[in-house]
Amino acid sequence: VVHTAGPFQGVTEPNILKEALELGVPYVDVCDDTELCKTAKSLAKSSVPAIVSAGIWPGVSALMVREAYERLGSIEDLEMSFYTAGTGGAGPTIVSATFLLLAEPPLNYQAGQEVRAEPWGQRRLVVKRVKMMDVRVTSLSMSGLDPIHVSPDGVGVCALVQNAQVDFGPGVYTCHEYLGIPNISSSFGTAPDIWNWMFAAARVLPRSVLANRGLMQQVSTFSMPIITAVDQFVGSINAMHIKATGPADASGRRSVATLRVAHQDLEDCVGLATAAFAFELLEKRVKPGVWFPVEMDAASRSSIFRRVQHGSILWDL
Repeated sequence: VVHTAGPFQGVTEPNILKEALELGVPYVDVCDDTELCKTAKSLAKSSVPAIVSAGIWPGVSALMVREAYERLGSIEDLEMSFYTAGTGGAGPTIVSATFLLLAEPPLNYQAGQEVRAEPWGQRRLVVKRVKMMDVRVTSLSMSGLDPIHVSPDGVGVCALVQNAQVDFGPGVYTCHEYLGIPNISSSFGTAPDIWNWMFAAARVLPRSVLANRGLMQQVSTFSMPIITAVDQFVGSINAMHIKATGPADASGRRSVATLRVAHQDLEDCVGLATAAFAFELLEKRVKPGVWFPVEMDAASRSSIFRRVQHGSILWDL
């Protein structure tokens, strides 16, 4: 069973997972709600394999964190940044989910303690030097990832994520819980920037309104003609940026691992990522139990990366 029927926010019981486990059917989902994932994990004593919180993020992003963790040996500080141009072509569901996320103060960790930040609050510009073909730099520029300065050797300065804090809890929670990372923040941004400001303004609405699944779906559906028109202009790029900093050594120096991935189309990379996790089940490389992506072994991690790399416009692991 491959379960992609979101939004998952506001759902309290993983009923499809329960049915799959009862029937002895392997299962994978793309759940991006922390509390629901915790409930799913409580069903861990299963005779069949199941993976929860897969997909591109929090799934592949969690694997990227695990990759950084293995390289550094330990992570002291973790910054996870995500960017999608417009809706990424995914339609009203992703817009509805974003509104629902505004009703949930984002989960961060500081000094090992859970911290709740203001939804869509702090803005942060992630700027990295990226080497890629001119045609790829051009496509990123057309998708609103500014500023981009193209030099003759194809090296551009690319603002991958202009982000505001939103709760992508499963990735934050699982990286803290299973890798012991004491300091974690997770952020998201979109293009055009007016959407970022509009979501920031929407957070003043009562939480009861933002958490109303039916109402937010109606608002998203009503807004889609305008959103779709804007999507035609900004494109559908999806980008992820992981910055992991290790503990200080005897001389006080700290190692840093930076991993970056970008795809031309959100729908394509979500499909690739979800299928990649499902293949691990089909090829019987996942042992019985309910697992988070961050718990998967190196062989599965490598296999998933290989499949998700297909069609990427930036693959810096």
